[in-house]
Amino acid sequence: MAASKNWQLTPFQYTIDFALVPLLFGLAVWPARISSTRIAIGALTWSFVEYAVHRFLFHRRFRRDHWAHHLDPTAYIGISGVPICAAYALLLIPAWHLGLLSVHAGFMLGYFCYLVVHYAIHRTTYQQLPILRVLTRNHELHHQRGRETNFGVTSPLWDFIFCTYSRSASR
Repeated sequence: MAASKNWQLTPFQYTIDFALVPLLFGLAVWPARISSTRIAIGALTWSFVEYAVHRFLFHRRFRRDHWAHHLDPTAYIGISGVPICAAYALLLIPAWHLGLLSVHAGFMLGYFCYLVVHYAIHRTTYQQLPILRVLTRNHELHHQRGRETNFGVTSPLWDFIFCTYSRSASR
């Protein structure tokens, strides 16, 4: 399968999420009474969204575009954070009206963890942390041609639940 150039980004487009997502987190927690339970629910919701988007959109609907990332994981390939963060910013309004700002903040926290982990697992300079080594091994299996497993980047939780987790034979 030939790789697509549709998701080629500039360094700015690739890294803008690292500034916008903490800003959205701050906007969600600033006016609200913080609920750690709701923040945890938001982060758990993000982890499911991460799994579902990766499995069902990137590996089915946008397979050719996503394959470019599999071929060159350190390249600036992805979806710009500007439209994604604009959508999440708009979701602040109903979250505020429904009293769910802590859930929104947890979702943003989960998204930020994804950004950091996904960036780090594709760069060997960050492999000193044991948790990153484990997540990197899981994700390396995902990048092997012909594998349709290990869609969770920040956690294998949903891969366990939906039986899409695999481990290497050397473990």
